[in-house]
This record gives sequence, C-alpha cells and structure tokens, in this order.
Amino acid sequence: MPMRSFWARFCSLGRGSTTSRAFTLFLVPHSGSKSKRFRLPAWTLKATIVLLLIFVGGLSWFSHDYLRLRAHQQELARLRIENQRQAQQIKALGEEAVEVQERLLELDQLDAEVRALVGLPERSEQPLSRGRPALPQGGPGRSLTPERIRSAFRAATDSIDPYKENLLQLKTEVEEEQRRLAHVPAGRPVQGTLSSGFGARRSPYGWSTEFHEGVDICAPYGTAIRATGAGTVTFSGWKGGYGQMLIIDHGYGYQTAYAHNSKHNVSVGAEVQRGDVIAYVGSSGRSTGPHVHYEVIYLGAKKNPAHYF
Repeated sequence: MPMRSFWARFCSLGRGSTTSRAFTLFLVPHSGSKSKRFRLPAWTLKATIVLLLIFVGGLSWFSHDYLRLRAHQQELARLRIENQRQAQQIKALGEEAVEVQERLLELDQLDAEVRALVGLPERSEQPLSRGRPALPQGGPGRSLTPERIRSAFRAATDSIDPYKENLLQLKTEVEEEQRRLAHVPAGRPVQGTLSSGFGARRSPYGWSTEFHEGVDICAPYGTAIRATGAGTVTFSGWKGGYGQMLIIDHGYGYQTAYAHNSKHNVSVGAEVQRGDVIAYVGSSGRSTGPHVHYEVIYLGAKKNPAHYF
C-alpha cells in the first residue's frame, strides 16, 4: 500500500460512522475462565502508534548519540595515549639536547686541558660560551616544548662548525708546539759525571777565576754524544781551546755546542733529531781528560745547561 494512502487512512480514524470510532479488545485466558472485553476509542490506537513512533525515534536518536559519544571517548583515549607518547618523546629529545650540549661543553674543557698540557695560551673565549642559550629543562613553568628543544639543537649544531675550526687550529698549534719542543734542547748529551758546572769557577790550569760558559760531563773516551734537540749542524771542526767542536742551530732562538770531541759523526748542513749520535767523547783542545763541554745558547746569550736537563 502506498505510504500516502496509509497516512490518509490513519488520519481518518475517529471520523465517519459511530461504529468506526471504536474497537473492541478481547482477552481470552488459557485457563478457560471467562474472557474479558474492552471497548477502546479509535483515537487510542492513533495515540499508541504515535507514542510508539516517538519511542522508536527517541531510542534511535539516543542510540546514535550514545555511539557517537562512545566513539568520541575512544578518540579522546587515543589522543591521551598519543599525547603521553609525544610527551615522553619530547622529554627524551630534551634530555638528548642537554646531553649534546654538555658533551660539547666537555670538549671546551678538554680544549683548555690540552692547551695547559702542551703549554699553549688559554683561549679567552670558547666557541660554546658565546651566546649559548639555556639548556632545556623540565619543571614548573619550564615545560619542554618542541621549540625549546629545536633551539637547543640549533645552538649545538651552530657550535659544530666553529668548534671544528677551533679543533683544527688547536691541532695546528699542538703540532707546532711539538715541533718547537722537539727542537728545544732537553736532557744531557752524554751520560756521565758532571765535573764542572755553569758560572764562575777556579781555572783547572791555575789559581785564577774564570767564567765557565757551559758544563763539563766526564765519560769514557769514545762514548757516543747525542744531540739534545732537533736542528741543523752549522759548525763542525777545530775551534781553539775547544778542540774538535760541533754546533747545532735548533731554531726558535736556540743553539747547542759540544766540544773536546774525538770524532764527529755529522758534517755542516746535516739535519739531526734529538738522540742522534753526532760525535764521540774525546779530550781535544784545552782539556784535562775525556769529557764533553756542553753549552746552551738562547738568543745569543749563554744559558745554564743544567736548566735544560
């Protein structure tokens, strides 16, 4: 039956003849007792149908709203879990940012320690000390936010290139300092007994006083004499009372001299390193016995060699 015809007939209930304005409801018990009859007006059917439709519609609406609210709660629960996960990630990133900057700051400290070990001047300002933002930390009023973490990572990243240049410069300076230290006289040219020190002394050839410009180290004849630093041989030959004498120019303002030798193992122009055998102990020149007369000259002035042992 078409819906329009149904509603037309439904709305016509209660109108027309008297017999059509009511209907009778019989209740027949299974026990066999007397049945009961109820006469109901026609409008009660109409009202019942309307109430039923309202009930079904309301139930449908409440069911739909319940499902919608439940889906919303599930979404909220998922978002809470997601927020907790993101908060943990942010916290982990914040801690990682702190660790990165702390390690870079440790490099600053290491730079200073290396400089102190090799005697280089300390930098007036380290790369990570310039414009370094506060490290991201949690706590009341200081929540870890992505922007603060990005700022910390940017600061660490921006410090990498300057610090790389700083380390390269430090490497160059350390290498130069190592070269300098390799050239600066250090140690004794021969192992033996120190028989005469630097400074005023009584002459071994009389009772007069003279200034001894080096130190004398006694050792058996022919004992190897070793260079006390890297350098270039600038003199190798006989020099008056010094006898057979050898002079090395170490650069950096330093020279060393080795006298009274029996034989030389290198010639003028030879490049030597610390520890190389350059001559042999003798007693040539004005000497009272086998020994090495050793001098250290810095910027043209004779220095006490014992200060370089």
